[in-house]
Amino acid sequence: MVRVKFGELKLLERNARYMSGPQFNLLVANIKRDGCLTSFPLVHRVDGELQVVSGNHRIQAAMKAGLTEGDAIEVTTSLSREQFVALQLSHNAIVGKDDPNILKSLYDELDFGWKEYSGLTDDAFKVEDLDTSVLRVEAPFYEELTISFLPGDAAVFNGWLDKIAKSKAAGARLVGDYAGFALFFDTLLAVKHTTGVHNTAVALRLMAEMAGGALAAKEAEQAESEHEGR
Repeated sequence: MVRVKFGELKLLERNARYMSGPQFNLLVANIKRDGCLTSFPLVHRVDGELQVVSGNHRIQAAMKAGLTEGDAIEVTTSLSREQFVALQLSHNAIVGKDDPNILKSLYDELDFGWKEYSGLTDDAFKVEDLDTSVLRVEAPFYEELTISFLPGDAAVFNGWLDKIAKSKAAGARLVGDYAGFALFFDTLLAVKHTTGVHNTAVALRLMAEMAGGALAAKEAEQAESEHEGR
């Protein structure tokens, strides 16, 4: 760790990482609020001059916030030009990914002022309709719904699923798009409202029975139509 004067540091002439105006202004506001840099820039001494490896925007924002000096992490070993550039790029590129559910739960703990400080907005957690045709190796953003049935209700529900789906793999997990889930959830709420049932498992059993009854009626209608056509 080394104490540096921001105005004496040599900033990167070419920096692949950029910030939008609103992002930079938020960074300036956060530094003013903190009164210091809470994330240290990385510097390296070349020909007696400290050059920035990582942290260009933090240093520029600190100076705009009125700070003249602060702490930095200095790489004291000798670096070739290639090593310097590789180190610079690695600090920009090698970053982790946020678990969206944990990130949202942490964000929800904050009041408005600290939410603004975090740099995140509610828009960051909006879930777009999931197109299953373009799913990649990465796990999609999803939530699991677990419903516990009494043995009798489970047997009835699974029985109707067998009839509706024609086949069912034990313990299978099926993934549907967001629009499909919305239709399922709205229908479940309608069944609860219509029947006066509040227990989700019982309502699901009733919904399966209704779907099975509608399917049976449709099959009977088709059979009758085929019979009349002969």
